[in-house]
Amino acid sequence: MLQKQVNSSQESKFAALLNGYEFNCPRHGEVRKVTVLAIGDNDILVDLAGKRDGVIPPQDLDNVDAAYLEEIEVGDQIPVKILKRSRQYDGSFLVSLEKGLAQRDWLLAKDLMESGELVEAEVLEANRGGVLVSLGRLRAFVPNSHLTSLPPAAKQEQLMQAKEGLVGRTLSLVAIEVDQNRKRLIFSEREASQKKRDELLQELAEGDVLKGVVRNIVDFGVFVDIGGIDGLIHVSELAWEFVKDPRTVLNIGDALEVYVLKVDRERGRVGLSRKRVIPAVTAACSGEDAGAL
Repeated sequence: MLQKQVNSSQESKFAALLNGYEFNCPRHGEVRKVTVLAIGDNDILVDLAGKRDGVIPPQDLDNVDAAYLEEIEVGDQIPVKILKRSRQYDGSFLVSLEKGLAQRDWLLAKDLMESGELVEAEVLEANRGGVLVSLGRLRAFVPNSHLTSLPPAAKQEQLMQAKEGLVGRTLSLVAIEVDQNRKRLIFSEREASQKKRDELLQELAEGDVLKGVVRNIVDFGVFVDIGGIDGLIHVSELAWEFVKDPRTVLNIGDALEVYVLKVDRERGRVGLSRKRVIPAVTAACSGEDAGAL
């Protein structure tokens, strides 16, 4: 019984190692970021992970900028494209630094998706399903459902006009799908907006004075965009004097400074004040006792 348990344990460990080994198996046409193991007189040995080595042959290095090659050192990470196994190099994989450099934008896209880092990308064109943006030499797709720069509940014709109006503009995006084999690169403005909102909520503190833009006006106050988050200025915080209608004080699109009164991170709400950044002389001219407020 003990021998069976030992054998079973060994088989499980072997299976786990095998799974990891196959997972890292280089695939033809794949672009990887690899570590330089050795630099020869006319070739470079790299680590492909999974106990696999790759060789950059002389004919490939001849096509790479000499200045770039001179800067490469052992331990550096460089982009390569997997070509094929080579008998000449004892079964190691032939890899191309030239093609890797040409396709390193795919590696950048993978890094962006793994890190969740925001990227600024220019809108190149619009189509029925969304917009295309640039990432170096690549073209990424932002679906309609992941665009926040569009009017809500717009009809198809209005939606298309709005997307065409985005062409030439730069959007803040995050990569949500990167599949080089299928040539799929999907970005999201919606998730980028949520990420910026979450980060700003964590950074905000009561007493901060920020610049914002009026986005909406309702009877009980004014909503102000303070960089990805809409905070509310209650009607009582618009001015030192009594304000019956917020529309008599501000207009949509107005730029202004606001004071952060309260940050509710759990509910994602921010309370703002306009009157607390108005110079004291203005308050005095209003005839109100600012100290009593």
